[in-house]
Amino acid sequence: GIQLPVIGSFTLPFLSVAAAVVVIFLVLFFARLVHPSLTLSALILTGIIFSSFLGALISLMIALTGDDLKPIVHWLLGSVSMRGWGYVALFLPFFAAGAAALLISGRELNVMTYGEEKARLLGVNVKRSKYVVLLAGAILTGSAVAVSGTIGFVGLVIPHFIRLFSITDHRHLLPLSMLNGASFLVLSDLLSRTIIEPSELPIGIITALIGAPVFGFILIRRYRGGRIHD
Repeated sequence: GIQLPVIGSFTLPFLSVAAAVVVIFLVLFFARLVHPSLTLSALILTGIIFSSFLGALISLMIALTGDDLKPIVHWLLGSVSMRGWGYVALFLPFFAAGAAALLISGRELNVMTYGEEKARLLGVNVKRSKYVVLLAGAILTGSAVAVSGTIGFVGLVIPHFIRLFSITDHRHLLPLSMLNGASFLVLSDLLSRTIIEPSELPIGIITALIGAPVFGFILIRRYRGGRIHD
């Protein structure tokens, strides 16, 4: 593939992270137009709009391409097949930076669960903390997608699943989510390789088939008075 000077083999994850950061700031900009105080609902709605628009652009590119669509579809569904230590080396610096930023923000995230106003009264710079968390998320997501394609539901389901065990302190929740998310991905990859052997299913299909029902169960527990905390 194309490699930029200086960053060399890190060109793909670097460009992926850069695109993720640009999209994050575009979402923040338009969310502020919707609601100046940057509420959670404004962020979610703006994120859905951008997700739909970018998804449409990807579909347009797929429709216009004259090449074999199988590699494109395979990447969109996600795969860690043939991803050796070289890919780990590409991802590791970005993972270290993003994970460190999140872990350092554990205390602020704990305070912010009680509401932004209370967090401000307790001395938390809410605006800065939001930007740090969003930037860290963009770095982690962009670099992961660069090496494995789009694998959904891991980051969505695992933290909520861990909260089922009354683990809400982000200083514990974040590292446990990382470890359990990696374990879930390994188990999903094992299933994808063996369920219709010798063929291999894209791992994104497995994570979605497992993750969607589990997330639905978690939502039911939450809104029927379960033990999950915001």
